[in-house]
Amino acid sequence: MSKYFLRDCVSFTPGINPSRVQISNLEFYDQNDFVSDYNFEEAEKASVGTEDFLRVKEGDVVISVVMRQAAIVSKGNDGKILTLNFIKVDFDNDFLDKKYFLYLFNSYSGVKRQKERMLQGTGAVLKIPVKSLNDIEIPVISMLEQMKIGEAYKKTVCLNNYLDKYKCLMGKCVNSILEESVKGRRK
Repeated sequence: MSKYFLRDCVSFTPGINPSRVQISNLEFYDQNDFVSDYNFEEAEKASVGTEDFLRVKEGDVVISVVMRQAAIVSKGNDGKILTLNFIKVDFDNDFLDKKYFLYLFNSYSGVKRQKERMLQGTGAVLKIPVKSLNDIEIPVISMLEQMKIGEAYKKTVCLNNYLDKYKCLMGKCVNSILEESVKGRRK
């Protein structure tokens, strides 16, 4: 296992300020899009124009500055424009798997500690500056092992998402039955 800084493996491109865009009818990548991509859910395909701004493509990795988490852009969010709340991650070489990067950035305890030390801001919204992201140190293992870990991470996130939905539906079902029991059965 080798240790690298993120600056050795990827580069970061921050999103744009939507208030400075002079063209209307553009679709921006927002927090709901990110959450959908984070949970590996497919969103409906967005309609996009031909303007040349910072657009994300299916398979791009983005970081939510607010959530301090990374996700892979789904087909439904292809072509949307990144705002200041997001950072696009460009992989400079082929020795870092995207899903392995997600695991490291979102869940690996060593990276989590580093991100916590880099937080800046006041109040409820603490952010990691783009320049600080370059200084995060990550372990790099063989590509085959990265792919296995990345796929296991994806399956875990998807399973947790399904379990959360199941838990919510189960709670609604139980509450409905209990409420009917309290009210008395209607005839």
